Amino acid sequence: MSEFKFYPKTVIWEITFACNMRCLHCGTSAGKKRPDELNTDEALALIDELVGLGAREIMLSGGEPLIRPDWREMAKRVVADGARVYMITNGYLVTEDIVEDYVNIGFTNVGVSLDGTEKTHNYIRQRPDSWAKATNALKLMAGKNLRSCAVSQVSNINLDELDEIRQILIDCGCKYWRIQLTTSTGRMQEHSNLIMTLDNYPRMIDKILEFKEMPDIRIDVGENIGYFGCKGTKLLDGMPYLGCYAGTRAVGIESNGNIKGCLSMQPQFIEGNIRDTSFTEIWNRPDAFAYNRQFTRETADGFCHECKYLPLCRGGCATTSVSATGKRADNPYCIYRIEHEQGIEANDDPRLIQVLNQFDQPQPVGKNKAV
Repeated sequence: MSEFKFYPKTVIWEITFACNMRCLHCGTSAGKKRPDELNTDEALALIDELVGLGAREIMLSGGEPLIRPDWREMAKRVVADGARVYMITNGYLVTEDIVEDYVNIGFTNVGVSLDGTEKTHNYIRQRPDSWAKATNALKLMAGKNLRSCAVSQVSNINLDELDEIRQILIDCGCKYWRIQLTTSTGRMQEHSNLIMTLDNYPRMIDKILEFKEMPDIRIDVGENIGYFGCKGTKLLDGMPYLGCYAGTRAVGIESNGNIKGCLSMQPQFIEGNIRDTSFTEIWNRPDAFAYNRQFTRETADGFCHECKYLPLCRGGCATTSVSATGKRADNPYCIYRIEHEQGIEANDDPRLIQVLNQFDQPQPVGKNKAV
């Protein structure tokens, strides 16, 4: 582990907990602004500190980030410090003027959430005009040649609408589509019937693989979908999946200054608050982010404990595994695990076999590739 340098390359920052929607699948149950959110001076100083530690890309998220009045100042500071700035928005507040701001500030990419056909999306978002606003936002950005990406959370409720969603995005001029698995976190815990069932999970992967072979829109597969086996390897075009980056090359920041390895992680994964201890001290603490930095085979449970791919994947997405089983690494949403239980074994690519032969214990993310 000591050979691998930890630095916060990718930052996902919930700049406000305030939101103009009450989405059924919201992983944090966002809604009202926290009373103790970081002020502008604290936010700008934190940006300087993050970039100084090696942050290369900072994504402004929420809640709904456009509700925070000083989002422009924060974005400008990211760019001025030499990092790339991104945003994920529900699109409701996006106007032509906002798109001009994106362009003038120098946003690398803006993600817009779109989770179904009009009826389904509006139901999930609990707002009757949310679909119209989201699709309009995508069209406005396409009109300005601003790189944008649609982001879809897939669950039982919208699995059968993926073809229709794809066509909607093409009609909006969207060129990139990120597909993620909805986890049983936040508000979604109140809607267990919507959570992706394991018999539906392979269907979702089959559809993603189908889309990857089609033109017009590029598919970005979320980190909580995969990982090895026949279909898992195809998802990443034969490249080995190298596990959860939380706390090694990625970090999540809550609006009040709480620090987690990944913004989607559950509250028990909070490592500290920047008002009590500087981000640098939290990040460099010897026992910080131990669930990833000190991961071993003994850390894993169930099928993951014995899995031959554990040295690389380290149980996959920690949030997904914990939400499903309560364990850091006992992840039922692993397509290799499902295939194995069905008696299906993959013929591993020689490159993958070569990588696997180098390790008999789980390795930190990135150790076996150039970073």
